[in-house]
Amino acid sequence: MISEDLQSLELCNLQEITIPPRSRLYHLKPIGIGTPYVESLTGYIARLAEEHCLSTGILFLSEIASFLKEGYIFKGKEGGLDQIFANQTKALNGMGKWVINLIKALEALTLCNDLRFMTMLTWGQVLPNRNLLRSVKAWCPNCYEHWRTTNQIVYEPLLWSLNEVNICPHHYLYLCTQCPHCSKENRLLAWRSRPGYCSKCGGWLGSSSNIELVNNVKISQTELNWQTWVTSNLGDLLAATPNLYPPTQEKISQSLSTYVNVFANGNIALFAQKVGMGKVQTHRWCTGKSLPTIDALLLICFQLNISLLDCFTKGENINSISLIIKNQSLPTRKPREPHKQLYTQNEIIHILKTALSTNPPPSLVEITENLGYKKTSILYYHSSDLCKAIKARYTEYKKAEKIKKIQILLEPVIESEEYPPLSMQEVTQQLGISLPSLKKYFPEICRAISERYANYCKEKSNQRVEILTQEIRQVAFKLHSEGIEPTASRISAHLSKPGVILQKKAIAAVQAVRCELGWEK
Repeated sequence: MISEDLQSLELCNLQEITIPPRSRLYHLKPIGIGTPYVESLTGYIARLAEEHCLSTGILFLSEIASFLKEGYIFKGKEGGLDQIFANQTKALNGMGKWVINLIKALEALTLCNDLRFMTMLTWGQVLPNRNLLRSVKAWCPNCYEHWRTTNQIVYEPLLWSLNEVNICPHHYLYLCTQCPHCSKENRLLAWRSRPGYCSKCGGWLGSSSNIELVNNVKISQTELNWQTWVTSNLGDLLAATPNLYPPTQEKISQSLSTYVNVFANGNIALFAQKVGMGKVQTHRWCTGKSLPTIDALLLICFQLNISLLDCFTKGENINSISLIIKNQSLPTRKPREPHKQLYTQNEIIHILKTALSTNPPPSLVEITENLGYKKTSILYYHSSDLCKAIKARYTEYKKAEKIKKIQILLEPVIESEEYPPLSMQEVTQQLGISLPSLKKYFPEICRAISERYANYCKEKSNQRVEILTQEIRQVAFKLHSEGIEPTASRISAHLSKPGVILQKKAIAAVQAVRCELGWEK
């Protein structure tokens, strides 16, 4: 009977249970990856700190800093993040070593492997940092209020940190950059950063009012259309980031070269004029010598009626010649006016040669303005050697004039018999010339002024010592005549300035007079 019961029992599985790795911090999932409203990295850090019931600064100092290199370690008390990062917090949502090191640290702490998609790191090869990200925090108060009233997570989308996004695509309102309570701007990451709240005063940044004015400026229809297009294209770019292989710089140059061939039959100057860009700069973009900024790319794509994502992914595959360039004004940039050819090359060279022998020599800017041009680059285009020679000659002329002017101002100071004499600091203040300039051009004169003032100071010091010695002797003789021992403390009580008794000269004078009176050997 017992054997039958034993046979009916199931055997236990004695294999070792595999325990998944545990994260140091909460395994907090980023919001909106693969969508236009993906969370920003700075907002994720602030939300992670809030989940741990810590301030952002404490979380950074106690947990994240130890994973970073020595140059990224944070020090100090409250406000330390502001002191270390200053205006560089915008780089944390962009590209570069700061972002890479920070992502590695956060992934090691949270065991989340997709944090790079909360930054612009994927586009580091095709987008320069200039004009890409904001330096201060921006937000839509209606979005904050809607998320809180509907019990959704309040967070900071990466889209709001992009410099070209100024209007909320959902509520068609300007993004706010100043707290409605304290009127101060917020950095993207500060010691007390908290999603939806001001890092300065702690006030709630959400609002349900339908405000259409920012600084008493109403959103125009042109601005609204442009911002809607910009926000849609940048949102599509962020949404496609996790599914794309990072594009290269050659991809952009190939795309722009294709657009030039399709829309302007290979004429870069004509293409640049139609899209409102500079001819030289457009040529550098097409040849891969430099990268267009995000605002320039958006303007080009808008004029060509092409999405920004297509420009990065399949721009060189466009083969339709029937596409039309838009001819409508944009609120952000006006097309540049081409230079007018007022003079021939021979005439300009003759004018430059004449200016090179003119006295006093004119500056290159003056020559440019007299010829009716706005920039000196057109003169460099015709003859860079002559322009450099004119600039060097004018620089030497201005230097000589400066030295001559300083010498004229210094002569009365040297010849003056004013007493007390002026110090070098007083001379520089009186003449309005910096001390390094005086020492550089007139070292001997500066040395003479300094020596004369030093002799005056030494003379005044000797006079003060003599007066002090006489006063000590008078007091000592008076005390001696009254039968009182003239000690240093008793003498100091009768001096006009008792504290001077501690000076070396005063101590020596006391010892001398005591020896003279027979109180010391």
